[in-house]
Amino acid sequence: MKYVKYIALAAVVPKMVFAAAVSLQSVEVQRIEPCLEPLTTREINQQNEIIKPDPCGPGGGGPYGPPSTPASITYPAYTNTDSIKISWAASYGNGYPVTYELYESKNNGGWAKIYTGSLPSRVLSNKTAGKYRYRVLAKNASFSSSYRYGNYSLINPRQKSNLYLKYPTTMSTLDSENYHFRIANSAAKTELKRDYPEGQSTSMNTDEGRFHLGNGFDLVRGSLKETCLNVNHPDFVITQTPPYQASTFDISYVNDNRHLAQLLDVSSSAQIGFSTDDFNLGLSGEKERYVSSVSDETYVRYVVKVKNRREFWSLSTPVNAIHPALVSNVLSPNDDEAKADFRERCGDNYINNVNIGSALYLVFRFSAKAYSYQEREAAKAELSLAIGNVFQAGGAADSSSSFTETLDRLNVEVRADQIGGPPGLAAGIALNGLNVVDKYNQFVQDTNPSNWAAVDYSTNNYQRPTVYNAYAHSQIFADYTGSQGPLAQMRRWLDISVQHRERCDLYGGYNKNSPTQCHTSIGEISTAMDLCRETRTWDQCVHPHQYNTGSLTTTSPGTYLLGWLSTNVKKLNEDTNTEDYDHHVYKRSLNVDDRTCLKNSQCFLNPYRGSGPGIGKGFDVFTYYYDNPRGGSRSYSVYPQHCARTQVFLDTGNWFLADTTADWEYSVRVEGLCPDAEDFLVIP
Repeated sequence: MKYVKYIALAAVVPKMVFAAAVSLQSVEVQRIEPCLEPLTTREINQQNEIIKPDPCGPGGGGPYGPPSTPASITYPAYTNTDSIKISWAASYGNGYPVTYELYESKNNGGWAKIYTGSLPSRVLSNKTAGKYRYRVLAKNASFSSSYRYGNYSLINPRQKSNLYLKYPTTMSTLDSENYHFRIANSAAKTELKRDYPEGQSTSMNTDEGRFHLGNGFDLVRGSLKETCLNVNHPDFVITQTPPYQASTFDISYVNDNRHLAQLLDVSSSAQIGFSTDDFNLGLSGEKERYVSSVSDETYVRYVVKVKNRREFWSLSTPVNAIHPALVSNVLSPNDDEAKADFRERCGDNYINNVNIGSALYLVFRFSAKAYSYQEREAAKAELSLAIGNVFQAGGAADSSSSFTETLDRLNVEVRADQIGGPPGLAAGIALNGLNVVDKYNQFVQDTNPSNWAAVDYSTNNYQRPTVYNAYAHSQIFADYTGSQGPLAQMRRWLDISVQHRERCDLYGGYNKNSPTQCHTSIGEISTAMDLCRETRTWDQCVHPHQYNTGSLTTTSPGTYLLGWLSTNVKKLNEDTNTEDYDHHVYKRSLNVDDRTCLKNSQCFLNPYRGSGPGIGKGFDVFTYYYDNPRGGSRSYSVYPQHCARTQVFLDTGNWFLADTTADWEYSVRVEGLCPDAEDFLVIP
C-alpha cells in the first residue's frame, strides 16, 4: 500500500508530469491529516523502547527522511567512580550528516539533554550517587530518529579521604624515601594493578607494572598499595636464593569455576566482580585470565599449566617495621578513621617474598551443548588423552596429526595466558591444533632473565609498633580476618557473582537475550561487594543471608537480595518431554497439528540437539507407521519456542477406488532448557 501526503500545489505540479506516465492502478491514496499539535511521548521501562518521530517535522530540499535509530546504547550497570562512558551504535543518515542527542534521567526523574554532537560516545564526569538511565536519538537537518533506551545504571562514587591534604608532611616524606628506594633496588614485573592513594600524583611512580618487596597489598581488592615500611632501616634486608621448587607442570580437568580459579592461581580477591576492578584500575592479569575463562556448565575445560621458577626473593624487616612517620602521625589505637587512612595508603599486608620466572596457562575448552551425557563423557576422555600424549612434564611438547584432528573435530578453543616469558603469546593469538604446540615450545625455550616476572608471592601482616604493645592488633589496624570478616564476606559475594555470570551468560550461548533481571542484579551485587571493599563501610559488609538493599538500588530499598536473586535470576536447566501419537482415518480426511512442548512457555528447544527432521532444532521424530494415500506432506517446525510442531493432512481419497485408511503413528521427543527459580549457593 502506498501513501501519498497532500502538500502545496506548487510543489506537486512538477511531480504530476512524472506521475502521469506511471500506472497507479495498484496504488491506494490515503489522506493524512495535518498536524495540529506536536506528538506526545511516554516513557516506558522496557529496554530499547521505540518512540516514533514527529511526522510533521521540517522538510525542504532534503533530507527526505530520518536517520536510522541507533541500534544499541551501552554503558556499565554499575560503577564506583564518578564517571561513566555512554556509547551507542552509529546511525545511517541516507547520505546526510548525522548528529546525536543524549538524554539522562536520574532516580526516575525527567529527561534532560546532556549532549549534542556527532560522536557516538560520551564520557560523563562528576556524577553523584544515584540510579541513572540514558537514551539517545539521531538527527539530520530535517528529521529525528526514534529514541534508543538503555537499562538502569547505578553510580556509586567511592568516598576517599585525601591523605595528601590530611597528612602533607608524612606523605611527602614517604614518597621521597620510596622514590629513592625504588631507584636503588631491583623490582619484579607483576600482573597486579596498583591502587594509588587519594591525592597522590602517579607521575612520581616510575615502576608501573612492577613492585618491590615491602609494597603494601589490599587483600580485599587484590591490588598493590604503597610501601609503608622503614626502607632505610639497616634491618630492612632483601635476600636472593634459589627457589624451593624450580619447575612444576600440571594437566587438570576443570570441575567448576571455583576449581578454575585455583588452577589459574587467582587470588580470592581477584576472582570476579562487576565494578571494573574497582577504581578504573582495569583488570589485573590474574583477574583477566580468570574472567576470560569463566564459562557456563556446558563447557568441558582442561588447563595445562607450566611454571619455571628461577629466583626466590625474601624480605626481612626490623622489629618496628612500619615507618616512624606513620606510627607518629597516622596510627592511633581504637580510631576507626586512623585505621581507614592507614589501610588506604598501606593495604592490609605487605609483600614479603616472591618467586621470579615465568608461567604459562593453556585453557582447552569445547562446548558440550550438542552432546548427550554419554557423548560428552566420551569426548572429555578423548581430549584428555590427546592432551596427555602431547604435553610432557618438564620438556618440549610433540605435536601429531591425531592431536590436531581431535581438536578440530571437537571444535576445541585454546586460550593462552602468561606471566613473564617471551612477550606476545597471550596477546590475542588464535591458538589451535596446528600452532599451540609450537607456541608452547617457544615459551619454554625463550624464557630468560630479561623476561622473568613474579609468578608466586606471599604477604605478611603488619606488626604492631612496640609503642602499642598494650593494644590488640585489631585496635591498631582495620581487621579483615575471621569467618564473618570483610575478606570472608567478600569471598562469598564473589562466588555469588560467579554463579550469576554462569546463569546469565548461558542465554547468549543459545542465542537468547538474557532477562532484564540479569542486568539489574549486577548493580545490586556490586553495591554489596563495595561495602566490603571500603574500610569505612565494613560495618555494612554482611553475610549474603543478612543483606538487604539500601537506598541505592534498582530493585527497591529493603529487598532481601539473596532471595530476590534466587527468584528472579533463574537457572537454565535441561528439560525433556516425549509424546506418543496415533492418528487413524477411515474413509475420510484429517488435519494433524500436534505440538510436543516443554513444561512452560519460558522454556526453549535446544538448537544444538535433535535428529532427522528435528536436527539442529531440538527434537526427534520416530515414525512407527505411516500410510497416507492421497494426503499431503509432513512438516516439522519449532512453534512456539518451547514446542515442536508436527503437521500433515491425512486423506484416504475415494474409498471405492483407493485405500480406505490413512495412518501416522509416531512419537516426538523434545529437548530444551527451562529457566527455574533455584537458590544461589553461599559458601561457608
